Amino acid sequence: MNQPLMVIFEDLHWIDEQTQEFLNLLADSIGTAKILLLVNYRPEYSHQWNSKTFYTQLRVDPLGEESAEEMLSALLGDGVEVTRLKRIIIERTEGNPFFMEETVQVLFDEGALVRDGAAVKLTRSLNTLRIPPTVQGILAARIDRLPADAKDLLQALAVIGREFRLSLIRAVVSKPDDELNRLLNDLQLAEFIYEQPAVGDTEYIFKHALTQEVSYNSVLIERRKQLHERIGAALETLYASSLDDHLAELAHHYSRANNPGKAVRYLTLAAQQALERSAVAEAQAQLQNGIEWIKMLPESPERDERGLELASTLAQVFLVTRGFSAPETRAAAERARILARKAATLPSSF
Repeated sequence: MNQPLMVIFEDLHWIDEQTQEFLNLLADSIGTAKILLLVNYRPEYSHQWNSKTFYTQLRVDPLGEESAEEMLSALLGDGVEVTRLKRIIIERTEGNPFFMEETVQVLFDEGALVRDGAAVKLTRSLNTLRIPPTVQGILAARIDRLPADAKDLLQALAVIGREFRLSLIRAVVSKPDDELNRLLNDLQLAEFIYEQPAVGDTEYIFKHALTQEVSYNSVLIERRKQLHERIGAALETLYASSLDDHLAELAHHYSRANNPGKAVRYLTLAAQQALERSAVAEAQAQLQNGIEWIKMLPESPERDERGLELASTLAQVFLVTRGFSAPETRAAAERARILARKAATLPSSF
């Protein structure tokens, strides 16, 4: 590689196993390459890169008083009227930039702050301001203040995931294009979502993973299930010729849609695909989830066949991760053996 390259990965605390394996491989191979790999993560995330001579860790602390003041000046200006408000925001948020930004935004949303030309003014006394004590509370308050149609769309987007393509949104949300585009634009202006570059389709992403999480948790459970079902069906239709590229998504949505049949099917396929890619932990989680869902299916030869496939694959996973003598391996193998005998198709490996 002749030209220097910068690669950035954010929020590793939410990383999946396959991306982690890719990062490990990349970290092992860039010692002599012209590549700068930048990552960020919360303290609970751990990795094995500390021993590498070309690895440097920098602690990112909350903003200090001077930096926090500078950030709020950029958002609110330097008017005397907002000087005390800045102090309150810094104290409440403890210098967390995202929390500070969302606090300012919620005050604008509720009309406590207004712009008067280049200046920002308070419309009520500081004593009457109610600032939620957590960033989740701030986000929930902002979501609750959205118009009903914008809130419904934001919740649907949250069920789709952190990122979402316009073609999928259209398939899930039954709205005319003009109205849908208007609402998406409104959510961008309110800084809940951003549009990002994509090939062949418009793609959006939530401003922050917490924004998606709080939006998702605001959806009533029954509606959430319906949306997951609708999203799964839309994925099947949109990607009928390339379902293998979307097995994990389909497993995710159908396992949350209260659709046991499709949940078991896609969890099994996604687990087998993960196993082929050596994503063993991911495969194990999907297989165990599938075994729980299969209990919801009525007894039938088809259920036994699916159960055998799940149990035998899980036994292979445990054989790799826990060893032959582990109780989990033996339990999965015994379950597979029972189902195989029931179907009179006992595999020679058992």
